[in-house]
Amino acid sequence: MQAERVGSLFWFAVGLISIYGSIGLGVGTPREPGSGFFSFLAGCFISLMAILIFLQSFLRRRELLVKLSALWEGLRWHRPLAISLILVAYILALEKIGFLITSFIALFILLKVVENLSWVKAILISVLASGVSYLIFNVCLKATLPRGILYF
Repeated sequence: MQAERVGSLFWFAVGLISIYGSIGLGVGTPREPGSGFFSFLAGCFISLMAILIFLQSFLRRRELLVKLSALWEGLRWHRPLAISLILVAYILALEKIGFLITSFIALFILLKVVENLSWVKAILISVLASGVSYLIFNVCLKATLPRGILYF
């Protein structure tokens, strides 16, 4: 089966799941959107794009279509696996340790181990990204971020 068709069917399913979950949250109206309004729109957009890509795959010439097995040739799994594990650890530690510390550690590990940046760059980018994110979301937007072991 062609990669475009398999991929579009996967994303169509993701879009439908998003739409279904959004309806459960309450979509609301455009003037008074509910908590599921944005995810409903995103699910509709994802589903529409998936349908277009699926239909477009029938219009392409057969020799231009990529086989699904060709996508897996020569694939190196260490980076996606490392990123996935770091993000799972981030999610698990976020409530207990707190946003600032967990974000700093996760970003630092991603930048140092996965991207192989120097110590100075990895620390500087991690501190700046975590700090600016905290200022934007917690101070400016008054969003509640997990405090964890920090109480300020």
